[in-house]
Parts: sequence; C-alpha cells; structure tokens
Amino acid sequence: MNGKEIKKIKHYLAAFLATVLLLQSSIGVLAEETHKEEIFPSGNSYGEIGSRIEAYVKEHEKTTAGMAVAVFDGEGTIYQSCFGYADKENTIEVNDETVFEWGSATKLLVWISVMQLWEQGKIDLNCDVRTYLPDGFMTNLNYDTPVTMINLMNHNAGFQEVYSDLFLKEGTEIPTLEEALRANEPEQVYEPGEVTAYSNWGVALAGYIVERVSGMGFDEYVHQNIFEPLSMTHSALSTDLHDNEWVREQRKNLQCYTTEGELIPDCFYYISLYPAGMCTSTLADFERFGQAIADPGTVLFQHEDTWKELFSPTAFYGDSSIPSNCHGLWVLPFAVKAVGHGGNTAGCSSYLLVEPEEGIGVCVMTNQAQEEIYNEKMMEFVFGQFQEENYFESPREMPEGIYRSARTVRKGPFKCLSLSYVSGEWEKEEFWVYSSSDGIEKISYTYVDFIKVPTGVFVLEIGLFFLWLAALVFSLLSLIVKGMRKLINRMKHRESKEIVLGRWSALCSVFQLILLILMTAAAYMISNYELSKRYTWIFLVIGGFGIVMVGMIIYGVIKFFDLFGKKEKHSTGRKIYNALTVFFSIVTVINILYWNLYL
Repeated sequence: MNGKEIKKIKHYLAAFLATVLLLQSSIGVLAEETHKEEIFPSGNSYGEIGSRIEAYVKEHEKTTAGMAVAVFDGEGTIYQSCFGYADKENTIEVNDETVFEWGSATKLLVWISVMQLWEQGKIDLNCDVRTYLPDGFMTNLNYDTPVTMINLMNHNAGFQEVYSDLFLKEGTEIPTLEEALRANEPEQVYEPGEVTAYSNWGVALAGYIVERVSGMGFDEYVHQNIFEPLSMTHSALSTDLHDNEWVREQRKNLQCYTTEGELIPDCFYYISLYPAGMCTSTLADFERFGQAIADPGTVLFQHEDTWKELFSPTAFYGDSSIPSNCHGLWVLPFAVKAVGHGGNTAGCSSYLLVEPEEGIGVCVMTNQAQEEIYNEKMMEFVFGQFQEENYFESPREMPEGIYRSARTVRKGPFKCLSLSYVSGEWEKEEFWVYSSSDGIEKISYTYVDFIKVPTGVFVLEIGLFFLWLAALVFSLLSLIVKGMRKLINRMKHRESKEIVLGRWSALCSVFQLILLILMTAAAYMISNYELSKRYTWIFLVIGGFGIVMVGMIIYGVIKFFDLFGKKEKHSTGRKIYNALTVFFSIVTVINILYWNLYL
C-alpha cells in the first residue's frame, strides 16, 4: 500500500470510530431521556412528579407543619425534597438533617429481621411461637390453636388491643422488652387465623423472639444486620434513642403538631414495646431502607429467593383472592398493589410503600400526628387511585348490619372502649371486602377487620350505656332536688323529716356520681399516657363500689317492700322514686360487671 491508501484507511477508521462514539452517546442520552419519561402506574411521568408534589404542598401549606418525601426506583432517587418547619415557633426548617419518628413503619425492621433468621434456618414461621419463649410466658391464651410467627406477621393471632403503658414520658423508668411484654400481655379474644386485628404487642413479641434466637438485644441486632449494611448512620431504635447520640440530639429540634398545624407540647415519648414503633431517622436513611426492600438483590438477604418469599402473600382480604399481607408487609390496593407500612406516634406520621414488580417506591415523613394528606393521599401520585372495577368483577353490594372493629378490647377494664359501631359507611371509593365464613361476617380493610355485631348484643350494649347515662342524670337531679328542699326548709325554719330510705337513696346517688368522677379521671389519665400503676387503683375502687352497691340494693329492696306493711302512709311519688333508685343502682352494677370495670 502506498502512503495515500494508508491515509485513506486512517480517515475511514477515524470516521468509523467517531460514528461508534456518536451512537454510544446518542444511545446513552436516549436511555436517560427514556428513564425521565417513564410513567408511574398513576399516569404521571417521572419528570413531572416533583412539580405535582410541590403544587400539592402549596395547596395544603396552611395546615402543613413539616414534611419530607422521596420517590425512588431501582436506579436511584427520582425526586426528593423537604417542606415546612421542624419547629414553627423557632422557624427551624425541615432539612436533610431533620429526624422524624417512623411510628409503626418500624415494624418493617422486625419482619426483615425475622426473614433473615428464617433464611438461616433459625426460625420456623409455622411452628408455635412458644417454642422460642421462656416457660410460662404467654398466660392469656384462650384457644388450643397455636400462635405462629405467620399469625404475628398477619396480625391474626387473636390478641385484643393494648392501651396501657405503650407511651412512656421522659424520666420514666424504662422496662426491658421482656418486662414490657409480660406487664401488658393482652387477652386472646379470637382464635388464631380467624380475624385481622392489628397488634403492637404481637409485633413486639416477634421482636423479642428475634432477641431470643439471635442472642442479642433487638436494637443491637437491627444495627448489626440492617442499619450497618445499608449505611443508615442517622437512625436510632432503642427506647430512649441512646443507640445513636446524633439522632437523640437532633430529635430535640423537632416539634410536633396536629393535622391542623397546632402545636402538640411535650410530644416525645418512649415506646415501651419499641420494636413496634420507636425508630427515628432522617429521610435519607428511610429511603435507603425502602430501596433495599424494593431491590431483589438486596444486601439484607443472602439469596434472592428470600426476597421473593418476603413478598409472597400470607393473608388475603376476607375470603377473596386479593392479598392483604406479605410476611408483615401490608398490601394496599391503589391502581396497583403497593406493599409496605404506615406509622403514627404521639406527634409524627410516616409511610413507606413499594411496588416490587417495578421496583418503585415512596417514603413520606411528617411531624404531624395522624397525618393523611401526605402519608396517604399523596401516594396516589405514584401508585394511582383505587378503582373498584380493577379488583372486582361486579360492583360490591353494601353489607347490612352493625359492625365493630376487631382491634378493640373485649375483656378487662377497657372493654367500654369497644362501644363504637359503624353501619353503612363502606364507601365505594375505598377498598374493602365483605365475607361470611365459619359463622363470622366481616368487612376487611387494610390493617383490620370489622366484625358484624349480633342485633341482641348491640341492643344490650347500647341499652346498658344509655340506661347508665340515665342513672347518672337521675342521681344528679335527685341530689339537686334534695339539696334545694333542705335549703328551703332551713330558710323557712321548717324541720325536715327524712326517712331511712331517703338517706339511703341519697347515698346511692352520691355513689353514682363518685363513679362518674372516677371514670372521668381514669379516661383523662389514659388519654395523657399516664402509667397504668397510677390509675389501676381506680378500677379497684370501682369494683369495691360495685360490691357495696349490691348490698345497698338488697337493703333498699327489703326496706322498700317493708313500707307497704306499715301503717304509715307514703306517697306514690316517693314509692316510684325509691323504685327508680333501686332500678338505676341495679343498672350501674350490671354495667360495672358487663364492662369489666374492676380488677
């Protein structure tokens, strides 16, 4: 070849290489643009999600305190931003270093831990959980069907709700997880597998089993096996956040607010059953955890099959084929099925949802209690709105009857809190499934079932409640009238003739009002998260009053009928009044017994 030919070949090669490089660059740009133009199940594009969220925040800024949100997929963060104030009074804005409380989203740490130990062959999800517990640990079981880890994951182990000693004020002596579980063990009021009744205690029990199996504290286990592998350096889990001093100090900069943006003073509490709701972190760490859950190749598990098992259904809505739970992760039907967990504490709300097939997810954190605008409604920007026709072959019929949440108390002094019913409130735009099997009619929502209340039980409970109200009104009016009569007699210098039954009826009325005061005091202390040892005496006193009132009823009945055998005449009005006193006293005693207002 001569020099000219060699030169031509060089030109051809240079042109060829330039073309290749140009094609590679074009393909890269095209791929990037394609990623940016990908569409969420909601129909929104990746590129517009930020503007949609920002416009939504602007729309609700009057009631917004502070909020942080991240939208992500397998390639990384699609959108992330912070809004509002961590402390409105001191104008401290939410930023990348602001920490929020996860609330019940902390439960995801429990289920990931359990699945890690299951992967290692150390936990059997289908055996009796007492296998992993000390002797004599679960003492309130009322059914022979064993409680399994799957039951704890599905929240269908049958436990009633626990209200006492869940939130502890700063300065309170912190119990160990075992002590907290033993002190607040709930009654088992449903057979395992029968109904879904959300249970913080059941999740904390699973966390304790992680402790027993792993040989380390639950917070220590999570740091070693979840936080450290994911570089979650700004996360704390222990009851008083002592496991991360930086988070503990940052938490002091966070104030909490109502859904209307009003300050909630002193909103930091220890959570005694801490695996169920104590985790506190920055948005970045919350997002890292969400990305790890959504990733089939996550470092959290040794094998991808474990990840697949995690997202396999373990429970369904009613008797339908629609999954409701996947090994502790709730399935929420939007336009697609999103999987994850929400959370609430005394002053914060959060949500973490992922769509595992596409690997997309959203995490939201706010410093507002029971917040829904961002933690629920905004999720539709990514996952789309629930449409009835996407899940049901034919329109759902509104179920008839009265229903009660399974997440309540049916035994013990808090039984009166189950005096709440719903009927005809099953909105078409919400997801619910009606089912009737094994003699139980129920409406299944995410997190909880509503059980149909027999008409007789409904009439009995409502009747007892209103009769007791009538008894209290009768007692109050009785004392007012007696007091006015005495005052008038004194002013007119007349001698008051009070028979024995008159003094007895007055004493019955006084007892009724004392009971009202005691119940009001107990309700106030419970709503302010006072320790149970500070109000359990009230139920002891109420029980004592009930016993005394039984004696007074017997005495009153005897004296009442004795009046008819005496020559002294008594007015019909007085006889009716005394009869009503006996009747309302009986009503009070029956209420004390039925609502278990005693210890």
